[in-house]
Amino acid sequence: MLSSILAKTAINIIDVSAADSQGMEQHEYMDRARQYSTRLAMLSNNLTHWKKLPLLPSLTNQPHQVLASDPVPFGDLQQVSRIAAYAFSALSQIRVDAKEELVVQFGIP
Repeated sequence: MLSSILAKTAINIIDVSAADSQGMEQHEYMDRARQYSTRLAMLSNNLTHWKKLPLLPSLTNQPHQVLASDPVPFGDLQQVSRIAAYAFSALSQIRVDAKEELVVQFGIP
């Protein structure tokens, strides 16, 4: 599992410190620029999908009928409030016991 995480990380990281300007040829710069542009284009295509979604979904075509309908009974509102309070109480009691470090230092000089 760790090997696959390290491999994916190595593929996705752009090491700026390794970009030695005197050691790289012009075609290497162009290849890297093309590679980074392709990655950025792929990421921006994923972002444009989210921009196409409507900001506020329409739940009804006739809001005046919803507003003119009978109000929600007070007992129902109390029940929803009580259930929400129970859920909040249960969530606030969740604790995570850390057993070991998630990130460990490797012996890198």
